[in-house]
Amino acid sequence: MWRWLLDPGTGIVNYALSLVGIDGPGWWTDPDWAMASVILASAWKDLGFVMVILLAGLQAIPEEYYEAASVDGAGRWSRFRHITVPLLTPSLFFVLVISLINNMQVFDQVWVMTKGGPAGATSVVVEQIVRNAFSYGQMGYAAAMSWIFFLVLLVMTAIQFRFQRRWVTYG
Repeated sequence: MWRWLLDPGTGIVNYALSLVGIDGPGWWTDPDWAMASVILASAWKDLGFVMVILLAGLQAIPEEYYEAASVDGAGRWSRFRHITVPLLTPSLFFVLVISLINNMQVFDQVWVMTKGGPAGATSVVVEQIVRNAFSYGQMGYAAAMSWIFFLVLLVMTAIQFRFQRRWVTYG
């Protein structure tokens, strides 16, 4: 669907841009715009999941906190800054960790939209692992790349867990 929406010649996005006098880019055909189009499609794909997690986090905040803050004279901004954001940080942390892992493992959007092109502009690690394993028949090399990739993700996740103590409030 995104390939169709962002088609440089017949896509709806470029058509809508042309209605307001903007010449649309070659979303997935221009090396400068190809990764942006993949990121846009991936962000849209994950938006529903992120919203459900954040909505659950918002619904878990007791209403009594807001009532007590209102009685004490706190305004909307103050309640948001001192109640909502700190009590939403566990959900934000979860979304951050899951989103990092999911976005580092992106493959399907890249493969469907660009197959790693144009000129390798959207080539990502998982796509290279798949190419080495199934296109080039280098299973050992692909397995080694997978292990290194796993270790990189593990270290990045461990760093996130290490620094979450500084900003996540479990209230």
